Amino acid sequence: MVEEEKFGSEDFDPDEFATQLAARSDSDVQLQKQRRAIQMLSEDTAQSLKRNVYKNYAQFIETSREISYLEAEMYQLSHLLTEQQSIVSAFHSVSLTEQEPGLEEQAEVDDLVDDSKNITSVLETVEGCSHITEVPNRTCIHSSHLVELDPISFVAVQMVRAYLLNDSLLIASYIKHRRGPVKYKFQALLELDSLAVVNVKDSDDVQNAFKVLMFPDSYMFQAETTVERSQWLELIEKTKQKLKAQRDARKKSLASIPSSTEVAGPTKRKSMAAIEAEKHQAEMLQADWLKDAPDDLDVFIAQRDFENAMELIEKTKSYLSGLSENHAVRDVRSRIDHRAKQLAEVLIMELRGSPVGSLRGGPRAARRAVGLLIRLGRSAQACDLFLKNRNKVMVHSLQLLKIEGSVVLFITKLASVFFSGLLESVNEFQRAFKDDVNSSSAFVVWAEEQLLGFVGQLTRQLANSKGLSTVAECVDIAKQHCAKLCDVGMDFGYTLHKMLLESIAECLNESRDQLVEANRHRATVFLTTFI
Repeated sequence: MVEEEKFGSEDFDPDEFATQLAARSDSDVQLQKQRRAIQMLSEDTAQSLKRNVYKNYAQFIETSREISYLEAEMYQLSHLLTEQQSIVSAFHSVSLTEQEPGLEEQAEVDDLVDDSKNITSVLETVEGCSHITEVPNRTCIHSSHLVELDPISFVAVQMVRAYLLNDSLLIASYIKHRRGPVKYKFQALLELDSLAVVNVKDSDDVQNAFKVLMFPDSYMFQAETTVERSQWLELIEKTKQKLKAQRDARKKSLASIPSSTEVAGPTKRKSMAAIEAEKHQAEMLQADWLKDAPDDLDVFIAQRDFENAMELIEKTKSYLSGLSENHAVRDVRSRIDHRAKQLAEVLIMELRGSPVGSLRGGPRAARRAVGLLIRLGRSAQACDLFLKNRNKVMVHSLQLLKIEGSVVLFITKLASVFFSGLLESVNEFQRAFKDDVNSSSAFVVWAEEQLLGFVGQLTRQLANSKGLSTVAECVDIAKQHCAKLCDVGMDFGYTLHKMLLESIAECLNESRDQLVEANRHRATVFLTTFI
């Protein structure tokens, strides 16, 4: 057998190894055996390398995230040093007049929270953001116009309106042809505790810009002035610190709930059972896997491991359904719903691929995406995208046909390709939506539309044909292929006959007129000859 240690040594010589192997082998059978052993070792090594790549890929993503956090911390350090320098300069130039104590702290609070901008004004001007009210006590701290830039080329992508909320950053794009008070359309909602904001150094290509890093995406925005950019950076960092402090205080308060042995006396507002329930719920919310669930979902989506992402979403939702509703539960549910929306968007992009890509991925790829969308509660959208995907596949298959030879030969190929594709679509639909009866009517309507397109192509070919025998043969071919759909419970024979009835009648009338004209001409010739 092959000695694996020799291949890993630094002084390994393949020529010498081959010579020794040939000298030790007495027959071709032994050489073939050694060859198979080396091939098996090569395959095992390749599989091991592949596993190591997948294993280190998650570490690479984690390292990228840590680098982003490090960039944010470096910016904070730079900002703190700048503040310290300004404070020292202010001490040198301060006058003897003392300011009234508390004014500076009050000014910071006034800068941080602008009471004139509340969540109601956001709902009135931004379309599609009603879900932001699911988290109670959300307030709008700051908002302004920004220009979204491409992070690589620094080219302006679009003008946006950014809203800094007390726990997230809302990005809305402009509506060009708007009516009423709505001016913007919801684009993204970024959680503050999951993002990092980084200052972009001014250069000839870009000025007054800053980056918002949120795994696995990154955004770049440009402010109108340097002062506005500094204001955005400062407000985001202050809001993040305040949000972290609030969550830490909430965790401490939950941890400080007394046990049932510490509660006694009828004067207590809560019963022992209620306090025990709150204590148990607080412990359940502190589960390690639950706290890591949003980050794990980000990794699963980035690695395109959609099945594990779906299982984690369902596990988390089932886990939270057993807890009583409060602010902490709503906060966790909001994060999971945000990742579920991201997963749905990725799956939708999978189904909106090109027909060539759909053919390469095969029906299984579309079935996988459809099944996950149904589990996410988007069966109607999954059905619509599935039918559009199948339409692209069928159109692509029909476009490969070449019009050559006789009409009967082309109709035979056309009917075979069309009804085979329709039969495959029926089978795939029944597999993907076997538990969703409500989508069957949509598929029947789609199938009739496809059949109408096929009849249109058939009619154009029949219009160029000569003789009723050719028309009859082509119609018979179409009916034979259509009858195959009856095996899967789809009988379109009557529909096909109804669609072809007008064209067949036109062919019959045209043939009748030709026969009448021919007979009239023969009669005229006969009378002219014998009279």
